[in-house]
Amino acid sequence: MPKLSIAWSKLRWSLAQRGVGGTLRAVIQRARRTPRAQTNQQLHPFDQRYGVDTSGLIGGGELRSGHRHDVFNTAYYGMAPSRFRQVMQRWIADNSHPAIENYSFIDLGCGKGRAVLMASEFGFRQAIGVELHSGLAKIAEANLARWMTDGHIAFPLKIVRQDAADFEFPSGACLLYLFHPFTAPVLSRVIERIESEFAGRSAQLDVIYFNPEAGELFETSGGFQRLWTGTVDLSQEDAAADWVASPGDLCSIYRWIGQK
Repeated sequence: MPKLSIAWSKLRWSLAQRGVGGTLRAVIQRARRTPRAQTNQQLHPFDQRYGVDTSGLIGGGELRSGHRHDVFNTAYYGMAPSRFRQVMQRWIADNSHPAIENYSFIDLGCGKGRAVLMASEFGFRQAIGVELHSGLAKIAEANLARWMTDGHIAFPLKIVRQDAADFEFPSGACLLYLFHPFTAPVLSRVIERIESEFAGRSAQLDVIYFNPEAGELFETSGGFQRLWTGTVDLSQEDAAADWVASPGDLCSIYRWIGQK
């Protein structure tokens, strides 16, 4: 892609995410910033332990696929394993939903697929990662292939290269996982699809939403009940390796109850 086109794509993303004032502030901050080590390329212990590639921070402006929804990307950063596992245990411990083996785990905006890999530690019916950016999807597919070779899975895992707003949910109960991969305009489309697809279903759908910056869309849709919101502790290992997460990061769990 020509440099001018790349610059314009980054500008469109910044204007959509930050507005004019925020974009100007970001430009000034970048100009003042001193060079630093490539901390965002440091391997997380998860990758060192399992021989996969899920580390690094990639800004939303770098995640260009040519799709009209590119401007609503947030960023890629792998979920801290300790946080993922704690919230999964919290959700599993809630006996108000069917057994986990009835559920499909679905990560919209799965990036390099770390959450899909970790989902294989639990007893889902299947796990699906949905990723629009072909480069990230390719890495996620390679990670799943390595994971399968090493014998970590006991049920089907797959990566789907698709816009999250176009994803058709599988039959049966679903657990939707979001690590704030996109902003409100795309999440609104996802919720509209849920409202349409699950209106006539008896199967349950729950949502785990980390960093729920657009959580008000679930609150106001009329079809969801918020089951829990809170913070999740980082393990010592994750606290040492994760320079993006903060102790105050929130997570919310929602349940589709149908529109009245």
